[in-house]
Amino acid sequence: LTFIISEKSNVLEGEINFGVEGKTHPLNKGDIITLEGNIAHDLTALKDSIIRLTLSKLDHPERVEKVITNS
Repeated sequence: LTFIISEKSNVLEGEINFGVEGKTHPLNKGDIITLEGNIAHDLTALKDSIIRLTLSKLDHPERVEKVITNS
């Protein structure tokens, strides 16, 4: 999964593995990770989790829908 613009993910609850270009980063409640655009990444919840994903307003709904459809 990649986004054209920068992204910030904030773990509000739970525990996840956040993969970035083949490396796994364990994240827990309170952790934040930011990425520039066009960086491949993935997320695996290790337990029930709540994640806040922040994207730029410059993004377009059509692109997001296409990512969801192709996932």
